[in-house]
Amino acid sequence: MLFIPLAVLVVWAGYLGLRAGQVPTDTNIINRYAAAYLETSGADAKLTDCAATSHPDETIRMVITCTHSSGVVTTYYVGPRGAALPEPEGPSA
Repeated sequence: MLFIPLAVLVVWAGYLGLRAGQVPTDTNIINRYAAAYLETSGADAKLTDCAATSHPDETIRMVITCTHSSGVVTTYYVGPRGAALPEPEGPSA
């Protein structure tokens, strides 16, 4: 009888570990950074202001560029697992 709660706990911990270890999709990443852009850019900002492109550096998964109607450009550099990266330096930036 004691084994059943322990088994449920082990299965639940495994499920959470599996979910935490999954790499987010490109769509999920773009939506996350577009939402961050909307929060910081004011009332005239739209989701369609943002576009993503690849980057020649393999440590950078994508570059998300959001261009506000006022002309202000916000750029996000995203790592392989979706984490924000600082702007790269050097000729390939």
